[in-house]
Parts: sequence; C-alpha cells; structure tokens
Amino acid sequence: MARALVFAHYDQDGLWADYVVAALRQYRAAVDRLVVVSASARALPPALQPVVDTFIPRDNIGYDFCSWRAGIESLGPLDAFEELICTNDSVYGPLADLAPVLADPRVADADLWGMCLSEQGTRRRGKASCPHLQSWFFAMRRPLLESPAFQGFWQSVVPLDRKDDIIDRYEIGMSEHFLQAGFQMAALYDAREHALATRRELWPHLAIREPKRSWRHLRKMRDTPHNPSECFPGRLLDAGVPFVKAGLFRVNHYGLNLGHVLDGVAAATPYDVRLIRQHLARVGGKPLESGGIRAILSPPSR
Repeated sequence: MARALVFAHYDQDGLWADYVVAALRQYRAAVDRLVVVSASARALPPALQPVVDTFIPRDNIGYDFCSWRAGIESLGPLDAFEELICTNDSVYGPLADLAPVLADPRVADADLWGMCLSEQGTRRRGKASCPHLQSWFFAMRRPLLESPAFQGFWQSVVPLDRKDDIIDRYEIGMSEHFLQAGFQMAALYDAREHALATRRELWPHLAIREPKRSWRHLRKMRDTPHNPSECFPGRLLDAGVPFVKAGLFRVNHYGLNLGHVLDGVAAATPYDVRLIRQHLARVGGKPLESGGIRAILSPPSR
C-alpha cells in the first residue's frame, strides 16, 4: 500500500529533539513520502535532510490542523497514495516497529483510523459522549481520500485561536464529518469497549508519601469520560499502540505514578526511554523517581 505521512512539528525552543529525529527515521521506513511541517524551526537539521522528502516552515498559527492542511496541499493530487497519515510530535514513539500496526486487522476495513478513540468532549460539549479519533495519529484511506467529504473538511480548516475550539471543530468534528458522510472509523484502542479503572490498575499509582497526587488520581479516575491516552497509557500499550503521550509526563492531569508508566514502556517495548528523559530535562516535566527505576532514568553515557 502506497502511503504518505504528514508530520506536524512544534518545539518551544525551535529545536529538533532526539525523539523527533528517531520518530521521523522510523516513519521514513514505513511510508513512501514524508512531509514535515514545522511551526517553529526554519530548517531541517542535517540528520533529517536525507530522511524528509518535503519540509515546510510556517508561522505558529492554527495549531497542527493548519500544518496538516499545508502538508496535504504540498502533496498535490493524491492518486499515487492509498493511505495518508497525519501525526505530530506530541507523543513519544513509535516505541516499536510500526509495520504490524499499519497491517492490524482491527483497522483493516476502516476508511478513517487511528491509534486511540476517545469519548471525551470539550467544555462546550460537557459530559456528552463524543466518539472521535485523537488527532495525534490518524490515517485516511481510499475512497475517503477521493471524496467530496475529504476536500470539504480540509478546505474548511482555518486558524483558530483557542485550543478548545480546535478540538471541537476539527478533532471531534473530523470524525463526525466523515462518519456522517458514510465512512467507517476504527482504532487500536477504543474507549467505548473498556470499563472504568480496576483496583489492580489504580494500586500502582497510589502512594502514602505522595498524598496530593494520589488523591488527584482517585478523584480524576471517577470523572468520566476520560482522555484515554493520558489516563490509561498501560492499556494503550497492551492494545498494541506504540506511543505514549508527551503531555502525560509534563502535566500529569490524572495524577499517575510516572515512574511506573515509564517502567511499563521500558518493559513492554524496545524503545530507548533515555530519549524521553532527555526531552523532559529540557522542556520540564513532573517527577519520575516514584517508580523506583533510577537505573532506567540515569543520564545516557556521553
């Protein structure tokens, strides 16, 4: 299957993190054309120049959907591709070989598919279930690519100032738009198929020495619907999703034991978790030591 991939990049310091370089090298091996759109860097580093087919620098307006639109437009006619993937640098990974994921039977018949399907809405939508693919990795296939619905959606993408509006109109709105047009949607992890957290899942994230975080975890886990990629990273790994959200380690909205999460990544995948630590050391992150994995988190040798 011929594939194109558009990668949306943004770095607060205008840099190319090592985890991003590693990700793009893996994507290169999995796709036929690789487009990188950066809203912060003006040029590719030497390490990526032989990897990327098209590089597009742009102003930091409109968030990732505007970057994806620019990248899609740069491809011209999509006749040569059976699948178009859009992803970004808000996740660490791929944590393992991407080839089995791209051939996974759970998404084989879908016109629109992704890594994670969430029911979480926006403030405007409240507690209502809003099934949609999280936009940090999604893919579109024929006949969706040649449909009026595809053209209509991407032509409607314009810069919006508020992130909540972006999620409402484009992330949730994209899934709704294509479903209403009659296309099939699927994900490796579908939150609609999973129950609330079990005691076994809660226990590793509770600690007497961290009462505030532990209480936040218990309180947030009762508040549904969740953001599954930041609430249940272990479940996503078990479902074969080879990514973990970077924002989980920077914000930790659900009060997880981040050391335990990173321990799970190290145990379940061949990924070099030092790439995660290196990035967090520069941009800031929550404490990781609570997992008791200091050996894994030690700085890489120089």
